Amino acid sequence: MEHLKWLWILAIILVFLTACNESIQTAEPTEENGSELNADVVNMHGGISGLGKMENYFQRVKKQKKGDLRVVSYTIEGDPILTDLAYDGKQIDVTFDYTRDQYGDGEVESFQCGKLNREENPTNLSYYLTGCEGVKGETWGVLETSYDVKRQDVFEVELRYGPKEGEKQTIQVDDEDKQEVYKQLVLANYLDSKPTSDECPKGKQADNYLMKVKINGGGRTLNWNACGSHESSKPFTDIAEYIIYASQHPTKSSENVVYGYILEVKENQILIGEDLTAPDLVSLEKVKGEDLANLNGTFLYVETEDAQEFSKGDKIVLKVDEVLEEGSPGRVRASDIQTITE
Repeated sequence: MEHLKWLWILAIILVFLTACNESIQTAEPTEENGSELNADVVNMHGGISGLGKMENYFQRVKKQKKGDLRVVSYTIEGDPILTDLAYDGKQIDVTFDYTRDQYGDGEVESFQCGKLNREENPTNLSYYLTGCEGVKGETWGVLETSYDVKRQDVFEVELRYGPKEGEKQTIQVDDEDKQEVYKQLVLANYLDSKPTSDECPKGKQADNYLMKVKINGGGRTLNWNACGSHESSKPFTDIAEYIIYASQHPTKSSENVVYGYILEVKENQILIGEDLTAPDLVSLEKVKGEDLANLNGTFLYVETEDAQEFSKGDKIVLKVDEVLEEGSPGRVRASDIQTITE
């Protein structure tokens, strides 16, 4: 009986732990999926499908060509939020529909914006609107994806390749190249996309690829050949070729290079947020320096004699000469600071 009692207690504990674990995970879509909602781009908690359509739309608007785009983003609970963009050659009409969000206000917002922007940083990519009427800071974020490999506890990639089975070479990605490989995998939506193999034309010999990706507690194995003609295959072939090239031409470490927006300027010091986007800058407008430690991001106080040459809101790149204090906000000394313009 005592043994049976402990089995029951163990079962109850396991059920409790399982319930807790499930409660912190993001949910799958609760209603319509992206195709049923006629989505061009789907943002599933940072995993983005249709990123090429987003980029094509950006280029189209840049050339002042009319067009529409629908972006569907899912909440943690699995509810879809729709963003419709309609460009008439002069301005962009925006319709933001969150009537399907069970925890939202169930409203539809409409407003106009002047310009669609694209911002690519070392650890994130964002598309956002500016010149928006009645919107805080006249800025509205449309789509953002993050690919900061430092935020992952474990990230390992192994590539095997060769023309025939049994003749494959194995490459493991060096630390200096992990950021770029992780970025390319995220942009290829590697968790939800799968490269395919096609039969090669007669007389053509192509490499076969086997890529093993390990991230934190999970893993994924991808297997395909260079003859894959499907649009989902090319990004992975490009990643494989980058890994092969990087193994022959190792990347020099650039850990001392930092990108960021200036949040504050003092006499011999500036405060920056690393790899922020323009919409992030608007949301941080009223945040004080002492509150930064509570935010999810990396912030730095930069000591420099050239501080007065810069202004709040400038986007800069700098080379760190000396780390004075670790943490966030940390403190560094830098002398080579350049302003980044569009």
